[in-house]
Amino acid sequence: MPMFIGLPHGVSLPRNLAEPDARHLVSVLARTFQWTGPLFGRAEVEAYLHAQADGPATLPSPALTDEDWQRVQKTAAWKRLAADARRAITTADVIGQALRQAGCCCTHCDTPISGPPTANWGLCPVCLNRAHLADLQLLPCPTGDGASPHRWNSDTCTACTMPSPPNRPHLTALATAA
Repeated sequence: MPMFIGLPHGVSLPRNLAEPDARHLVSVLARTFQWTGPLFGRAEVEAYLHAQADGPATLPSPALTDEDWQRVQKTAAWKRLAADARRAITTADVIGQALRQAGCCCTHCDTPISGPPTANWGLCPVCLNRAHLADLQLLPCPTGDGASPHRWNSDTCTACTMPSPPNRPHLTALATAA
């Protein structure tokens, strides 16, 4: 009878879950819950070894024995890998970029904002009041993926309703009532 590892909410997994099956399970969970991030494991180490090799014939098969993999896992560098990856993501401000592109934070001052991008074009009320409409028109459309341009017709962007051409140099925004 297999041994089981207890997990939250009554979920249990067999103790002898094979690594490829565990990797597939994590991948399915990530897709289901829209998690994103790097997954580092034996497959990535083997891919690295293949990339560094002069040719496939120079590597044994498998590229990493169980003993090799256990030694890699015990190194200080491997134990730091998750923290180093988090630090790199934080340093690159990837999460902040996603929040700004989604219109959850002001693209100029990082103040949290609410409401649809068509109401604030990715700016808080203070920055929206200071913004020149011509400058806003040069930014990506806030209803897109954060990199796509506006889709102009004769009067407005068909996605975010920003006016075009500018009939006034500034927009007027009101702070939300408390």
